[in-house]
Amino acid sequence: MLDFRPPKDTPWLISLVKLLSPLYMKVSLHDTRLQIVDGALERFRKLHGQRALVCPNHSNRHDPQVMFCFSKYVGEEFNFVAAREVFDWDRGLNGWWLQHLGTYSVVRGAPDRESFKMTKKILVEGKKKLVLFPEGEISRQNDTLMPLETGAAQLSYWAFDELKKTQPEATIHIIPMALKYTYPTDIKPALDHTLSLIEEKLGLRSPGKGSLYERLLAASQALLLALEKEYNLKPKPEATLLERIRVLRSAVLDKMAGYFKMDGAQGDKLLDSVRVLRNKIDDFIYEDDETLSEYQRQVHEEKAATMKGFYKDLDRVVNFVAIYDTYVKEHMTQERFTDVLERLEHEVLGGEPTIKGPRTVLVDVGNAIDLQSYGGAYKSNKRDCLAKITDELFSQISTMLAKLDKLRNPIYVD
Repeated sequence: MLDFRPPKDTPWLISLVKLLSPLYMKVSLHDTRLQIVDGALERFRKLHGQRALVCPNHSNRHDPQVMFCFSKYVGEEFNFVAAREVFDWDRGLNGWWLQHLGTYSVVRGAPDRESFKMTKKILVEGKKKLVLFPEGEISRQNDTLMPLETGAAQLSYWAFDELKKTQPEATIHIIPMALKYTYPTDIKPALDHTLSLIEEKLGLRSPGKGSLYERLLAASQALLLALEKEYNLKPKPEATLLERIRVLRSAVLDKMAGYFKMDGAQGDKLLDSVRVLRNKIDDFIYEDDETLSEYQRQVHEEKAATMKGFYKDLDRVVNFVAIYDTYVKEHMTQERFTDVLERLEHEVLGGEPTIKGPRTVLVDVGNAIDLQSYGGAYKSNKRDCLAKITDELFSQISTMLAKLDKLRNPIYVD
């Protein structure tokens, strides 16, 4: 069932976590620090105390912690929305922390009415700004942005319409933000160590031989070969690594699409297909079962247990998304190399990837999008208006990511 988890904002706990956050970032997140670019705080503080949906890119699993720390800089507290399944991690302990720090759940792709009502309530009341990651899931690519869903714009407008019933002159803003993770020091020893562990687990004959890039490529090929056997694929002898990866990704997604009686993934729609399929799984697992009999509920739970196994298949597809064309080779920075290495680390070694060294997170804030200025367009053509706002959001975040890349001194991997 949907089993909505509401926010349970606990002021004393939020204050305590804010107080201890520098220690947490230093110890637990391997000395992760924020570097907010000139002008960013001023742009954000212009909307101090005003209703707003804050929309950062979502390349890293530590983005929520970064945004929590950012709230200290701007002197505000945020509410957050997170996928329903993360509330069950660590036997529910993760959910306890999330709820008491102001986070509530959403089942992606499902008509999660309680979550939608909460979003509308938070934005209309305007006591806190709401942080929502418009990519819908972690992209695991530090330099690029996945296509955005229109959900952020749609949720904002539902709240905006509600607000205008009592306050016609009031508005709601959407604030674009960009987060870019950088390693300011040489992390090659850590990369070498992680590669060695992966090579050992894959049973490679000559671990530690060759350049880091050559070893990464060899590990990717070994992993690909193992997965091809797992999914009963026989690549053509002349197929390149990239072609084999594409076949594997499509085969996995086509298998799942067949289960749901959907079309398979095509070309640049790959990540869209992953998102749709993940939403389908979430929708079924958290389906409202209040009207079901005890036996029907038992059958549903058995099927849900099977479908949860599909999450691993989707993770495997996403793990190979970054290994395309020349993602690493065209711009072989430590960060891009790590993007790919962490995918292999997650698949081969299991668990969450390790942090390879002290990190600096570059943070920028875009120009707020005022929904009041789109009022006429929304009334005349809602779909076009939502698409236009989403395109503006995508453009601003992408531009900021590109600018942030020029603010660092990259260290390259050979």
